[in-house]
Amino acid sequence: MMIARSFRRGQPGWLVCLLLPLFHFATVKLTFFCAVTPENAVVVWLPNAVLLAALLRFRGRRAPLLCTLTYISDVLANLNAFSWQMAMLLSAVNQLEILTTYGLMRRYNASPRLQRLQDFIKFFVAGPVFAAMLAGLAAALVLQQYGSATPYFTLARLWWFGDGLGLLIYTPLLLAFSGRQHQRLRLTRFDDAILAGTLLLAGAVLSAHGGEIDGVSVTPTLLLPAAAVIAFRFGVRLTSLFVALVSLSAAMMMTTGLRPFGDVPVHLEVVRAQEFILTLSMIGIGFAVLISELQARERELERRVRERTRELERSNRRLTAMNATDGLTGIANRRHFDETLAAEWSRARRNGQQLTLAMLDVDYFKQYNDHYGHQAGDNVLRQVAAELTRRGRRAGDLVARYGGEEFAIIAQAGGEEHALAMADQICQAIASLKLTHPHSPFGVLTVSLGVAVTIPGDQDSVVDFLRTADTALYRAKQLGRNRVELADMTSTAN
Repeated sequence: MMIARSFRRGQPGWLVCLLLPLFHFATVKLTFFCAVTPENAVVVWLPNAVLLAALLRFRGRRAPLLCTLTYISDVLANLNAFSWQMAMLLSAVNQLEILTTYGLMRRYNASPRLQRLQDFIKFFVAGPVFAAMLAGLAAALVLQQYGSATPYFTLARLWWFGDGLGLLIYTPLLLAFSGRQHQRLRLTRFDDAILAGTLLLAGAVLSAHGGEIDGVSVTPTLLLPAAAVIAFRFGVRLTSLFVALVSLSAAMMMTTGLRPFGDVPVHLEVVRAQEFILTLSMIGIGFAVLISELQARERELERRVRERTRELERSNRRLTAMNATDGLTGIANRRHFDETLAAEWSRARRNGQQLTLAMLDVDYFKQYNDHYGHQAGDNVLRQVAAELTRRGRRAGDLVARYGGEEFAIIAQAGGEEHALAMADQICQAIASLKLTHPHSPFGVLTVSLGVAVTIPGDQDSVVDFLRTADTALYRAKQLGRNRVELADMTSTAN
């Protein structure tokens, strides 16, 4: 729990600082257990990946402390194989290799997560290629100074390949298992069959003595296609784990004398093993990183498509609203009114409900416009629209500008009395605004309304309904304006 909390904070806590040197010490002992030459040459050197993964995982936080702890651990673990002077020098070489790799990755802005191909390539060049080669040259010099009979460049190459492979295999493995997995792995029956077949093949390959079973050549190269398949199906975590287990198993079998790479001299056997593990790592881990990057790009593309789709939907809604809105008053326009009236007519006829339509006209608006100007006239229309909107508060009501100074209201009223009461309130509300109108007999701006109420029948027409409300409005204007007239629906039906 405390280790997980340290990972979430991105800061190595005291428990991490305690466990890191212990884990590092154990990996040194495990690696020496798999040594295959009298000079303690190993196929893959694991411990350096432990410190490098810690530096990358915590982004260099408390680096001096982590380096000091692992240096002490390295020296103590090496004392059984080397003298204390050699142990200190070789441990210093290991520290140089790790810090060089970490410094180069920071210098060239490589992401420590190693989930993109370009970051993996930068890591590969900085660590397994350059830093491990530099450490191999330095370590070979130390070993020869202390009496090693192996040629200098042979020592350098063995150290370089062993350290490079250790960084290449175990750094991505440790980073993958210390970070979060973005996608949960879902195994199918086909995946189970792949894993079972791979395990059987690995067991057969790694148990073959001298690279043969009953005279049939069975070399570890047969595992290369399996690494590609696992990389494609299971991602970086399981692929790096597979490569690590195969490399460790191969080293242990060489130690026990099974000689999976054939009956050859020990130094050549180490070279073959390292060449195989390098190829296995590049095919497996490299392919897995590539697949992971492609999947990440696909997820990013899907996210952008979703965002773009939402933006387009919002734009379409705004465009639809703009197309349905009158630009001057901000209420529904004629097009929206026609669509809504047709829809409400159909619903009222289907459900046997009453439908109310009120047509409204601003009295003497031309005279007002001529006296005060078009800007003042537009302002009056906006005020009338705002007042109508305040009055039409029910969910089914619609207030629209029908054209010019004429407005329309669609409402689901409870009957003629309710419709007339609503229209009277509107008429009084506009007059109470007290907008001065010198050319009106009322002295203020007023409106006239024609109201039609009906329950649509199968033989009725929405066009006739609209014409009836308009006729009632015309009658209200003829009878003196500033009033409400109710349409005679019986004459329309006849």
